Amino acid sequence: MARIEKTRVILMAAMVLVLAATFAPTLRAAEIELKGITPWPKGYYWTGPFFKFQEMVAQRLGGKLKIKYLGGKEVVPTFKQFEGLRNGVVDVILGAASYYTGQVPEATAVLYTRIPPSGLRKNGYYDLMRKIHLDKGNVIYLANVGGGVNKAFRMYSNKKLTKPDFSGMKFRVSPVYIELVKALGGTPVVMSPSEIHSALERGVVDGYGWSYGGIGDFGWQEVTKYAIDHAFYSANTSILINADTWNKLPADVRAELEAIGKDLERWADGFMDKVHAADNAKIVKAGVELIQFSDADAKSYIETAYRTGWAKFLEKHPKVGPKIKALSE
Repeated sequence: MARIEKTRVILMAAMVLVLAATFAPTLRAAEIELKGITPWPKGYYWTGPFFKFQEMVAQRLGGKLKIKYLGGKEVVPTFKQFEGLRNGVVDVILGAASYYTGQVPEATAVLYTRIPPSGLRKNGYYDLMRKIHLDKGNVIYLANVGGGVNKAFRMYSNKKLTKPDFSGMKFRVSPVYIELVKALGGTPVVMSPSEIHSALERGVVDGYGWSYGGIGDFGWQEVTKYAIDHAFYSANTSILINADTWNKLPADVRAELEAIGKDLERWADGFMDKVHAADNAKIVKAGVELIQFSDADAKSYIETAYRTGWAKFLEKHPKVGPKIKALSE
C-alpha cells in the first residue's frame, strides 16, 4: 500500500512538472515602468524625439518596459532635471547639454560637431561621451537626438543685413550665440525667452538667436522681420537614463534600448528637416523675410560660428578638448 501511495506521489509530481512546462511560456514578468520628463512642453518640436522614443519602446518592448511621461518643467524645473535624473527622482530625460553644463560641461561639444550621429558612433566620440556622462553624472548617454548637423540654430534680425556684420546691433542671446555675435561686431544681451517679444517691440534688441524652427510657437514672427537663413551647429539634445536604473534592467531590454537609440538618431534627422521646412513656410507666410548671403559670405559666417565656438570650448577644456574636437570634425 505504501508502495502504491509512493508511486501516486511520484506521478502527481511529474504531472505538475509537465503542466508547469506547458504553461510557463505564458507567464510574463511584470512590466517595468520608467518615469520620464522633458525640458520643454510636449508640443514643442525639440521634444518630438522623446515621444518617438516612448513610442518605439512601446512597439518593441511592450509588456517588458514602458516609458511613462510625467511632464516638463512644471514637474521638475528645467535646470534641475539633470540632477533629478542623477539622483533617481526620474529614470529618463530628454537632456539638453546647455542645461546641464554644471554637471557635464564637455557635453556641449556636440554643438560643434560636423559629423552625423551615426559617424560619431563609429569614430569613438559616442563612446567617449558615454564614459564622461557616466563618470560625472551617473547617467547613460543613450542617443544623440538633435537631428543631424549644421541645422540647429540661426539668427533673427529686425534690420536687413546684406553681409555677416553685426556692428552696432544688439542681439538677445543664450550662451550658444555669444561668441558668434561678438565676433561679428555685435553686442550680446542675455535674457530669458519670455522677454524676447517685448524686447523686440520696444527696440531693446535688434534681433535674437534661436533654434532654426519654433519661433512660431511663441508668436515671435509677429515682431520679427528677417531670418538669416544660414543654419549652424547641431542640437545638443539626447536621451539620458539613470545608470542605477539601467543596471537593473534585464540584459535583453538593455540590448533592445541600445538598438532603439541608434534607430532614433536616424529618425530624428528626417524629423527635424520636415519641421524646419514647415516652420519656414509658416514664418514666411507671416511676413518674415529669409536673408541669404553670398556664397563667400555664407561660408565665412558659418566658419566664424564654428571657429569661435570651438575656441571657447578649448579654452574651458584644455585637456580633453582637443581630443573631442578631433573626433567631432
